[in-house]
Amino acid sequence: MWVVLSVWVPLPGSQSRGVALPVLFRLFVGRRRGGQADSPSRHTAGTRQQTAKRAAERTPYRTKLELGREMVDLLASWAGTRQVVVAMDSAYAGRTMLEQRPANVDFVSRLRMDAALWTPPPARCPGQKGRPRRRGQRLPNPAAWATARHDWHRLKLTLYGRAVTTQVFTKTALWYVALRDQPVRIVVVRDPSGRRRDEAFFATDVRASVAFILQTYASRWCLEVAFRDGKQHLGFEDPQQQVELAVRRTAPLAFIVYDLVWLWAASRAQTGQSIAWVPRSWYRQKVALSFMDLLTALRHERWRSNVFDPPITSRRPQKPSSAWTRDLLATA
Repeated sequence: MWVVLSVWVPLPGSQSRGVALPVLFRLFVGRRRGGQADSPSRHTAGTRQQTAKRAAERTPYRTKLELGREMVDLLASWAGTRQVVVAMDSAYAGRTMLEQRPANVDFVSRLRMDAALWTPPPARCPGQKGRPRRRGQRLPNPAAWATARHDWHRLKLTLYGRAVTTQVFTKTALWYVALRDQPVRIVVVRDPSGRRRDEAFFATDVRASVAFILQTYASRWCLEVAFRDGKQHLGFEDPQQQVELAVRRTAPLAFIVYDLVWLWAASRAQTGQSIAWVPRSWYRQKVALSFMDLLTALRHERWRSNVFDPPITSRRPQKPSSAWTRDLLATA
């Protein structure tokens, strides 16, 4: 399993839609190795199985949160004085990730509706003895807040490329199980149509606006799109190596190619060069380029410059490249 950290950048020509460019990768190797107990028909004595077992024994065990925190710290050191906001899956919202983080890093993620919340610890009285309190009074969880709430605030914003109207309210509380030294800002969201269940999100920056928290978490979906494109078009899920070094190199290389394709598209947009997609009759409402369109355009440009251009100056007129190359590459 790969733990991936990506950088969100706006799409060429659009500030509201973006793309996730994976920049850091860590391979997670679990302690539990599948064997005879999990699958009686599985072979456990072959060369491939023994190689994987030896590689796991040589690698010190590290949790996914530890791997993610290592990448966040590295990215924060690259950022210098710039603020870094990390939108992550709720599975990574733990003490390993949130506590003692770099000063220029804040986190945004989903919060459980049954999360145990507290008030900050009260100030100590003069001469008070005993251990200082770490938390104050117990608060209702987000689900109880949502049930008792009547005065919801209506908010219009753009999520996942669509203009939506939602109902929200905010709270500030101490989520002691994940972050013991500071409160977090909590946003509870309700769908006015009632088709979606109530959800809660949090940010370590208590000054962050509601729109910023929701839009930042929604931008995390771009990483899911990057995984889909990497698997379907760049062979991210295809390699099956038996050498440890090959395992660590091959899969990240697919994402590096993914980044290079998007950077090539951004460079063309910066110089005013357009990228056209192959028209298809079944795409009647298509308004934006997909990654496959960019990959097809890049392949066509490489073919045109390396295959169809004459190797030497010729006096005979050259025939222009036909449209069949673009159609062929679009289906490759």
